[in-house]
Amino acid sequence: MVSSLKFELFFIYLFLPFFILIFHSKILIFTLMYCVFIFSFLKLRNDESFELKSLTKKINWKISFIFFFVFLILSYLYVLLYDPTLLFSFPKNNFLLWVIVMFIYPFFSVIPQEIIYRVYFYQRYKKLFSGNLLLLSLLNLFFFSFAHIVFNNPHAILITAIASPIFSYLYIKESFLTCVLVHSLGGQILFTFGLGKYFY
Repeated sequence: MVSSLKFELFFIYLFLPFFILIFHSKILIFTLMYCVFIFSFLKLRNDESFELKSLTKKINWKISFIFFFVFLILSYLYVLLYDPTLLFSFPKNNFLLWVIVMFIYPFFSVIPQEIIYRVYFYQRYKKLFSGNLLLLSLLNLFFFSFAHIVFNNPHAILITAIASPIFSYLYIKESFLTCVLVHSLGGQILFTFGLGKYFY
């Protein structure tokens, strides 16, 4: 059982991102992400120690808005320091596509990611590390950042490394939906401020 869990951990969180990077295909990114998402969800549904109902725990709106403003400020400063010409470039250049991305991003990107990297990860692999949340969170940070090598740029890796501990904290201490909301808001800010080009 332990060896199969280790293999699964390696395959999903290390091998697949590296495999995608080699072929550098956006279609492959989303195809494999949805395959792993479906696999993870089915595993969770069949896990008697996990309650799917826990995914519907209410949102902490206060902490969500706090992190919204934190992400807003940090993203703004990041763009100003790196390349001010990026600021609002996406909505300026393609407003309709920006609106579409703002709407579909939480459902088609954030929820699958959070099921795979937060819900499934912490539920499935806590057995390997005796429920050590600090170690699990550090590994989660590494794996979540590593997954973004598929976009082949340092910005995606750095930004997700900063965000990962926040998402883990919100999932563990607050709720899945709070984590999804904050992740969605953070991503929408990145796309709006012109940094989204590093994430697709």
